[in-house]
Amino acid sequence: MHYTDDNISVSPLSLFSSYEQIDIELRKPHSMPTAHWHGQIEMNIPFGDDIDYVINGEDVTIQRGHVGLFWASVPHRLTNAGQSHNMGIINIPIHLFLSWPLSKELINQVTHGVVLQSKAIDIVSEFEINRWELETKHPDANRRQLSSDEICLMLKRICFDGWTSLLSSHVERANQNGVSKHSQFYVSQMLEYIASHHDTALTVNQIASHVGLHANYAMGLFQRVMQMTIKQYITAMRVNHARALLSETERSILDISLTVGFNSSSRFYQTFQTYLGVTPKQYRNLSRNNHNRTELACTS
Repeated sequence: MHYTDDNISVSPLSLFSSYEQIDIELRKPHSMPTAHWHGQIEMNIPFGDDIDYVINGEDVTIQRGHVGLFWASVPHRLTNAGQSHNMGIINIPIHLFLSWPLSKELINQVTHGVVLQSKAIDIVSEFEINRWELETKHPDANRRQLSSDEICLMLKRICFDGWTSLLSSHVERANQNGVSKHSQFYVSQMLEYIASHHDTALTVNQIASHVGLHANYAMGLFQRVMQMTIKQYITAMRVNHARALLSETERSILDISLTVGFNSSSRFYQTFQTYLGVTPKQYRNLSRNNHNRTELACTS
């Protein structure tokens, strides 16, 4: 996948698609000048050295040979590739990730912004990632499905072997009940509707009406699958968008508040501070200071 600096102006609410395929690259990693985001679950596997990131404004290191896993709808930027000679980059559509038979605790942590790292090392090789990259482009659907199944099994191995939280988030313990295909289907439709109407005032009634469900029932399904309410999802994505714009642009706070979907700057200030414990202005200053320290460390 390739990104431009324009991505920072695009809301993560608009990046969901039910029709995306798994995207895989095996290439030499490089530092990124700005943060970006996209709608998939991302896995990064560095070979040769550790790699450093800034994710949601915090420093994160994924160790050599381990699998790093996070929802890429949060702003993230690779800042130091070290001596890594290669990195596997696997992007999984959110609807596919939610449909896989994985630990509900793992799914809950990832969808709430926690960055995870496999406890086990070397659970996947460069050879396997290269094969998956080729097979996802194969004209035979059965071969494409084979690579998808093997990636799912790799994640199941992480569920069995355990993982470490590199970047924490305030999450509740996951609902251990299974999620039905029925629930996944409707939540996938709701996510797609939110994505296509991200720049308008969204209400639960509108979203539920679009998928043909009663509002209360739709809210229950969404919360069961995503482990957050529809309102929490929309607010979290808008706060993520604001964080990126505050860090990476010079746009005014009023302009940012309107761009990300808040109808007043006072509402934006209140919500932002509730989520992060600092005002938008304080966050901008902190992120600039962290960026400057990272740049100095990389050049020293």
